[in-house]
Amino acid sequence: MIFIVLMEGSVRISAFFVVIVWFLVPFGLEATVELQPHRAYYSIMMAGLPGLHSNVVDVRGTMMVEFNKVCGGWTVQQISEVRRYYDDDSVDHIRWGYVTYEADDGSLFKFNTFRKNNNELVEDIRGIAKVNGNTIEAIYQKPNKIKIKLPEGVLFPLQHTKVLLEAAQQGNHMFSRVIFDGSSSEGASEIDTFIGAKKVMEGNPANKEAHQFANQPYWPIRFAVYGMGKTDYEPDYITVEDLLPSGIIKKYSIDDGSVKINGVLERIELLNKGGC
Repeated sequence: MIFIVLMEGSVRISAFFVVIVWFLVPFGLEATVELQPHRAYYSIMMAGLPGLHSNVVDVRGTMMVEFNKVCGGWTVQQISEVRRYYDDDSVDHIRWGYVTYEADDGSLFKFNTFRKNNNELVEDIRGIAKVNGNTIEAIYQKPNKIKIKLPEGVLFPLQHTKVLLEAAQQGNHMFSRVIFDGSSSEGASEIDTFIGAKKVMEGNPANKEAHQFANQPYWPIRFAVYGMGKTDYEPDYITVEDLLPSGIIKKYSIDDGSVKINGVLERIELLNKGGC
């Protein structure tokens, strides 16, 4: 998956990655992965120096992500709280929330996104996306009541995560997908992915309990993110993450060209799968 962390204004999950040949996972492939319900807490900080034309001098914050298995699907909650410090000594306090429900069979996706800047609500997006015959539609209740036909082959976020992990397990390295995650009122986005070679988490052989993920495999994943239909070569932003087979992200970075931030896993709680 891609973490949605507010960089500058509203962030979309979308991508266009220019390659000569890429691996396309067949639509409808049922992934053989098993996601782990969990609640993860990350610290957020700026990495390196800002871009030449950026007036941001620092970024600090926290993020909580929760994956819960419920009857018939999954719920996902993400809460980010970030402070952006500027060279004129001003500070923006940004709070961003994202709550979804996604059916196991991909037939229904409910989404709710909000963003506050210095305690002022500046974005409120709500709606559902569902399969209607041979088409998939997104029906927004907020900010405006509109209906959007989504592109053929579109995936919801957890569908995309499962297909991504399936591709990684099969040793594939590149594929492109259209994603709808409900974080924008503009509909679906494109995202192309590069999957690095499998690695193993470093750990102390004498004390395997010293680190919760010691000696576990993971893949470095790179997402180049563009707006839907955008033809510019440079991406809107780039996300890199270390992804475990369970769907847990150990660390990540996001670079929008002006500011790069790192997210580091500080604490994780493994949750039980809910029953019906």
